[in-house]
Amino acid sequence: MSNFERKENQYYKYLSGTISQAILLIYVLVGLSACAPAVYHVNLKYDASGKFLKQGKAGPDFPVTVAMFNDIRKTDDKMLLGRVMTLDGDRIPIFPKYSKVTEAVTTSIRGYLFKSGYKVSNEIPVWDLKEGIISKDWGKILIGGNIDDLEIVCEKSFPVITYQAKAKLTFVFANVPDKRIFYRASVENSNSLKDVSFSEELLEEQINAVLSEALEKMFNDPKMKKTIEDGAKIKK
Repeated sequence: MSNFERKENQYYKYLSGTISQAILLIYVLVGLSACAPAVYHVNLKYDASGKFLKQGKAGPDFPVTVAMFNDIRKTDDKMLLGRVMTLDGDRIPIFPKYSKVTEAVTTSIRGYLFKSGYKVSNEIPVWDLKEGIISKDWGKILIGGNIDDLEIVCEKSFPVITYQAKAKLTFVFANVPDKRIFYRASVENSNSLKDVSFSEELLEEQINAVLSEALEKMFNDPKMKKTIEDGAKIKK
């Protein structure tokens, strides 16, 4: 056998092996797509990031009350957190695992405040952000707000899978005895991840990271404690 023929045989063996691997990969991807569940679930919660620093007693001496946040996202299904887009064009919904979005976000805010040194009231009132309905039973300082945006979208392209998450929250702070709003602020955050693997755990990590970092952006500012303390002193 000539040197040219040997090289030609080696080339065809290599080509045959490459084609076999590609076919096997296609079968695996098709199999995974066929076995994809009808819905995904994630545990939506506050998860302290590396930027979180508890500096002793960060909050004021009095407890704050966190009202149930209002979901004003532009979606007909308020339980929906996002979707997974498959190779064959399916759009698989993502839902919170244990509670509604409003409950999960409110619990996350309370959890953040508690971990960062605030005293948090056990009361979780429903508040439409209007001063007139503030009840004297809601303590001294009331924190409420809106969920303007909260979403995780995963695109299963080949060979890289893309995860994109975003959050936008509006916070409203009120002095309860005076029934007066003294501070409003919005915070938003987003992130993106490219990976070769897919899992509910990665969906969960991305949506929790974007929510948690948004909360930390709002409250990690050293001026926030003073803003709340000054707001508690307002008199009509």
